[in-house]
Amino acid sequence: ELATEIRLECRRGDTSFPVVVHVEPVELVRDIDVIVAPTNVYLELPQPYKASVSAALRRAAAHRGADGTIVDDPVAAELQAWMTSNGRRGLPVSAGTVAATSAGGLASQGIRRIYHAAVASPRPGTNEYDVQPTSISQAVHAAFAAARAERDRFQPRLTSLGFPLLGAGRGGLSPAVSFTWIWAAAEREMRADGSWQIHFIT
Repeated sequence: ELATEIRLECRRGDTSFPVVVHVEPVELVRDIDVIVAPTNVYLELPQPYKASVSAALRRAAAHRGADGTIVDDPVAAELQAWMTSNGRRGLPVSAGTVAATSAGGLASQGIRRIYHAAVASPRPGTNEYDVQPTSISQAVHAAFAAARAERDRFQPRLTSLGFPLLGAGRGGLSPAVSFTWIWAAAEREMRADGSWQIHFIT
């Protein structure tokens, strides 16, 4: 039986850095500054009742009334505002693009940002998606770039990023392929700046 949190110390050459593996549903994770959420190239979030990582985060980030009804859906609203301000409302973004929003109600769990990574391209005429592994690598690099740009706007500053296995759900990639591409990009980022803590969520 796996523990819900496994801490590892990884080394690449002269650089060592911590990695934490969370074996639990993404909506239960706590105290990660940034969670990178896979989404489609239209940055359209799934309905909150669905089972994907993005749906779970949207559901957990929503604000609810006393009866449990959702009264505010801040992550979806902020993502739509991002699309509008970037002139992409109703249009796709490039695969690998990352859009940052607040974490909404997840702030109470120590989550401060959600980075929406556009890695899945809808397959025309179907309910299926295509994910190119290179898009995962691009999204990881874009997530680190966004975190570096934002880190000093927060007190305390941003220090950790959490990655589910991007593209391994509806995107159809095997978990091993997803991890390989995430790890290759993250390892390169950590060689350049080892001050981050990496989390994997599965």
